[in-house]
Amino acid sequence: MNLWRKWHKWLGLILGIQVLLWISGGVVMSVIPIDMVRGQHLAVRHTPISQPLPAVQMSMQQWQKLEWKQRLDGPILLGVDLQDKEHWMQPDGTEVLPLNAQQIQQVAGHAYLGEGALRNTQLLEHLPQEADFLTGPIYRVDFDDWINTTFYLHPHSGQILSVRSDLWRLFDFFWMLHILDFEEREDFNNPLLIGLAIFAWLFTLSGFILLYHAWLKPNIRKWRYQISR
Repeated sequence: MNLWRKWHKWLGLILGIQVLLWISGGVVMSVIPIDMVRGQHLAVRHTPISQPLPAVQMSMQQWQKLEWKQRLDGPILLGVDLQDKEHWMQPDGTEVLPLNAQQIQQVAGHAYLGEGALRNTQLLEHLPQEADFLTGPIYRVDFDDWINTTFYLHPHSGQILSVRSDLWRLFDFFWMLHILDFEEREDFNNPLLIGLAIFAWLFTLSGFILLYHAWLKPNIRKWRYQISR
């Protein structure tokens, strides 16, 4: 009996901390709308092509796909060749150079829906964890609003590929604590989470055993005594 009480006490302490974090994460994730987390209210993501498209002046046989993209200086072509490599081109096949930092700032400024000022622009080869699903080089543009909004833009098209802010970073932090994957934030079957699930099972089991000894067993004796009278 004392052994079960001891196990129950220590398991309760360990699990109590994690349950507090789970509940805190649940509050954060339920209070902040997911569209705000994703930055839907912070940027105009897509700019439609609003001018006539010129004729494509090259052979189609070398391309898996050709797609028009709107850029600051007009529509350009994204071509995917037979080796799955991307090419950014004019209609005649001429290579399109990446946008420079000043052009990217202009694109980001037009797309930004917040009230802050543009603070910083960087061309990144290696991306931070919050944008590691993208492939560099990528432009990062930071704004000095109250949630530290960040745009990640494609260097050729200027397309906003991802929007991050402190709302997203807070959500991501509690999501990390929720699933206990401190690197990728994707693994629901990591050993730490499995271990805590086993602890939770043992804690619940020990609670039922203590309940049996503290309340049910004495009452069973009392009931038996009353019946036998």
